[in-house]
Amino acid sequence: MSEVPAGARTLASALAGAILAAACASLGTAGAGGAAAAPGGVAAPAPAEQGALPSREPWLRVGIEVAPDSVVVGARGALRVRDLATGAEIAPPAAGTWTLFPSEGGGVLAVAGGDTVRGPRQDLLLEARDGADEVRIDGRAYRGGAEVVAVSGRRIVVINRLRLEDYLLGVVPLEIGPRAPEEAEAVKAQAVAARTYALANLGRRDSLGFDVFGSVQDQVYGGIEAERPEAAEAVRATAGQVLTWRGRPIRAYYHADGGGRTAAVHEVWNLPDAPYLRSVTDLRPDGSDWGDADPGHRWEESWSPAELRASLAAGLAAYYGVDTVRMGAVRDVRVLGRTGSGRVAALEVRTDRGRYVAERNDIRFVLRRADGRVLRSTLFEVARGPGAGGGLDLRGRGNGHGVGMCQWGAIGRARSGQAYRQILEAYYPGAKLRRAYAAGGSARAGDGS
Repeated sequence: MSEVPAGARTLASALAGAILAAACASLGTAGAGGAAAAPGGVAAPAPAEQGALPSREPWLRVGIEVAPDSVVVGARGALRVRDLATGAEIAPPAAGTWTLFPSEGGGVLAVAGGDTVRGPRQDLLLEARDGADEVRIDGRAYRGGAEVVAVSGRRIVVINRLRLEDYLLGVVPLEIGPRAPEEAEAVKAQAVAARTYALANLGRRDSLGFDVFGSVQDQVYGGIEAERPEAAEAVRATAGQVLTWRGRPIRAYYHADGGGRTAAVHEVWNLPDAPYLRSVTDLRPDGSDWGDADPGHRWEESWSPAELRASLAAGLAAYYGVDTVRMGAVRDVRVLGRTGSGRVAALEVRTDRGRYVAERNDIRFVLRRADGRVLRSTLFEVARGPGAGGGLDLRGRGNGHGVGMCQWGAIGRARSGQAYRQILEAYYPGAKLRRAYAAGGSARAGDGS
């Protein structure tokens, strides 16, 4: 997720606008091989106020593709195709596969064999008719159904509509990675955090026709191919359980590795603080880091003079919201201040053409590498600055923004015998764990059990 409600010069806000302007397609980032090899984490916050807990398991709309030229939706059997606005059913072809395009006059154009469905402002819902309760969107299998919605400017948005618990089956494995049996409690903690995040974001992206992106814009979601047995068991074991503050779902941010201490939310983004998102220590009684199993827990990054100039030119242009930054030679890169958790609060870049300052989590994107990798964290020291036209060496620890649950820390705590309740209490102090609903059924209020 890249939408951050800060001032006019936030890199993340610029990236969010670029997504729509460039009509970015295939936002789901999970590869065909299934689960990621390591924890990921929610990349940035949601500014909206959280609503009340639902009394029944909600349906969720996941944005799979924004503004593709076309999309193919199919099923193992025939598809039931309905007008989303009226509910009227459109007779499906025997093959059960439709190709959908943005219509010249607005709305959605759907073609299957000799059948064509066209209508201004017509949005479509496609569901498996044989009871399989899954569809294939551009070849990838998803639980639930597919909505194809027209948006302004002759574009369509492709959405997977499914129950929240089914959504988690395709999210938890990609966010926490494949896990061993002794790490099961960390997977349960991840399931609760991911469920809470999704609930807190219901309706957030209504202007696009869905609730959450199926990518790092919100939570990485891979559909049926991403599902894993240990994650499915964690979702079932915690079904309906949500972290709350004053009866509402919390902003359950999480990250890969906090580097020994998590960050308060204001240290990272221009958002109001919350008692459950304060900075907390993440050290064992012996002083070692709960997240030190992260293979990249301590890291080094180096840029040659040419690499540094190219990275900063692109990163600072995006940060300042301009087409280009006239860099000249980079003369100095230095830390201007640190936050309470030790992260870099501001980074100054001096060139022979001017002075630039990037702040908080945006520093990670300003120092993005040529291959697209962002800086692992803002817990770093400048080991060697550019000097007279030199490069840059950084030494740091941790991975991600640092707010909320540390996933590698959760894994370390689980290995030591901590239960998922303890893990959640450590990273979201003061938040209450409640069972909002029974999966597929009515509410069952009270503490999770």
